[in-house]
Amino acid sequence: MIVLLFTGGSALAGFTRPWIGVLMLAILAYLNPHRYAWGFSLNMPVYYVVFVATAIGIVLHWRERQPFPWTRETRLFVMLLAWFTLTTFWAPDFPGPAREHWMKVMKIYVGIFPTFWLINSRDRLRWLVIIIVLSFGLIGLKGGIFALATGFQYRVYGPDNTFYDGNNELALALSMMLPLFLLCAKEVQNKNAKLFFYAVFFFSICSIISSWSRGGLLTLCVVLGSIVLFGNRKFLAIPLLFFAVVLVLPNLPEEWFDRMHTIETYQEDASVQGRFEAWKFAVNKAVEHPLTGGGFETFRAAYVDSHSAYFQILGHHGFVALFMWLSLLFGTIVALERLRRQALMLDDVAWIQDYARAVQISLIGYAVGGAFLGVAYWDIFYHLVALCVLLKVMLHKAQQEQEIQIAPAIRRVRPSGAIGPAAS
Repeated sequence: MIVLLFTGGSALAGFTRPWIGVLMLAILAYLNPHRYAWGFSLNMPVYYVVFVATAIGIVLHWRERQPFPWTRETRLFVMLLAWFTLTTFWAPDFPGPAREHWMKVMKIYVGIFPTFWLINSRDRLRWLVIIIVLSFGLIGLKGGIFALATGFQYRVYGPDNTFYDGNNELALALSMMLPLFLLCAKEVQNKNAKLFFYAVFFFSICSIISSWSRGGLLTLCVVLGSIVLFGNRKFLAIPLLFFAVVLVLPNLPEEWFDRMHTIETYQEDASVQGRFEAWKFAVNKAVEHPLTGGGFETFRAAYVDSHSAYFQILGHHGFVALFMWLSLLFGTIVALERLRRQALMLDDVAWIQDYARAVQISLIGYAVGGAFLGVAYWDIFYHLVALCVLLKVMLHKAQQEQEIQIAPAIRRVRPSGAIGPAAS
């Protein structure tokens, strides 16, 4: 009943104030409250209900929309959607399953579009980031408390039937959120709220460690290293990390260390060898069909999972799609660095530096963890790309406003070498 009431309230909010509907869609996509219910609420299409209401709200409240931002990222975004559609309906290896998978990916892509139109101010952007962070953070908080209470003897998993329900997937998702936890701690003004986000940061690290995920541990090290090297909150992150090491390491069971040590002996690990077989299959499929790959679900032919976002795109859609997807991922990371430097020159949007750095480190974590997991179609990846696009739009607006303010002053300045009295 709680899920039903939340869905109804979210749909009403999306209908009357569509930007609130965008926030509610993020909660349903990442927190997945209906996965903790039972009965009819468990399988109710809550996301679609709120999305339809928000879409109607966008049409009715069209004055709230900003023009669709045609940036390098959004062009690649649309081109990838078109290419995925082409490979789905152009002789895929498994037509029926491919269309079903395409529908799931379509839900992810279409669900991102309202974000481009409606998140058009710093306040709305801040709330969107906080909602996304809280959705994952509550899972990390719960898992971290469980891990400490049980001495890290058990693996921590995500909510059932979600894209991060596995221990490996949960470890990657929480690792990606770590820089955003620190960003939210800086953005909120209330002292208790700040302490809450720092606590979520710490307990999420405990959840990642207790996932027993080797790829998660590697991603965690890269993300934490990036926070220490590049983050603006390192003076708080370093003590938290030190406290986590002192408190957590002595309590880890010997079996945990044995599993992590298998990273060094990957040649003898059957699961790692299975990954190599899947990657070899993806390369062969792309060589066989370089433009289209084998379509969604092509890995069924080898009875394996893709085990890598990179090889997942390659096997499913071929070399062209892989190039576009890599351009979207790494191009966004580079664009965020450029954004951060440009924001340094404008006091009004200096806050963009912190957002750009946090999203950048999060995408670096995704790039590392995605090498070992089939996460090419994760909602959160495309949401982070959307955040980069929105930051670009807001920086561009600030630059235009500065030019408008400076232009009259320039016109009043007497040109060098001009003859006669200066204009009064």
